[in-house]
Amino acid sequence: MSFLSQLTGPADLEMLASSTQILTSNPEELTAENVTTAAQIANTLLLSPNATETVRVAAVATVSQLLNASTPDDSQENNATLGLTVTLDQLSVNLSQSLNTSQSQVVQPNLVVQSAQIPAADTQGVQFTSLSGTSGSFVADRIQLNTNVSTVVVENGFVADALIYIRFTPEAVSGRQKPSNVSLGFVLYQNDRFFRSRRYRRGRATIRVLSASVRGQERSVVPQHVEMLFRPTMMNGTSLYDFACVFWDYSLQDWSTDGCSKGNASDGVLRCFCNHTTNFAALWSFREKYQYAEALDVISIVGLSFSILGLVVTIIHHIKVK
Repeated sequence: MSFLSQLTGPADLEMLASSTQILTSNPEELTAENVTTAAQIANTLLLSPNATETVRVAAVATVSQLLNASTPDDSQENNATLGLTVTLDQLSVNLSQSLNTSQSQVVQPNLVVQSAQIPAADTQGVQFTSLSGTSGSFVADRIQLNTNVSTVVVENGFVADALIYIRFTPEAVSGRQKPSNVSLGFVLYQNDRFFRSRRYRRGRATIRVLSASVRGQERSVVPQHVEMLFRPTMMNGTSLYDFACVFWDYSLQDWSTDGCSKGNASDGVLRCFCNHTTNFAALWSFREKYQYAEALDVISIVGLSFSILGLVVTIIHHIKVK
């Protein structure tokens, strides 16, 4: 990958970003080596100080396509894609600042990067919401960011697939301190493809991962409360069995429940609470809803009837003998 250091001009970066996006447009055909190389290129592009908005969008599109790759577990690939998650967190919290705007976002079918800058004194809490759509892919007009809410809110008539709400400490939003800007970043992954767990077996279920990052000039600008909602996509013939609220621990390179707790699961929504910000997910298990043929029901009823009749006859026989 040494050739990447020689590509420093905006034109070179745009050509490389476009080429990589095209070469990964059929993710089902990619090998582990292909994914590793593409992830390293995307990582370099996103970290480059000379990257234009066009380069960033193409790089994020490449990452979105890599989330659809179906390669077997590979250590080099895992390291490359996991490194991408760190870069995306950095991008999300810095994007608005680098573009000198209050809010900015990049939305691709499998990936959303949302960034915002707000004065700490002007907010009680911030809510990032991904609303359900018909296609299942992320769409820009169904990604919402509310920068001043006191509690979790979903507008009537809308259904949220994933949501995260961050409430700050009272000191951070009070007017008694010197006003401070808060930079916030959110990254939403369509699946947990980049988070390969050794502890939790990856089943057939699709698990979305939602990242939140907060950076402020004052130490007091820290989250007091982090609340998340996840709506898992149930497969036909299954129902929710149980779930756990987790975050990705980079030191363990696996999911951990430290600092997180689960709330209720109602109306198909899993509620989670954590005392810090990072990459979150709700790991859930399901059970099959078996539907037996009508003939099997008749056989079961007849069999049970004969069993009960035999038990009654046996009891009567023992009574007469005694």
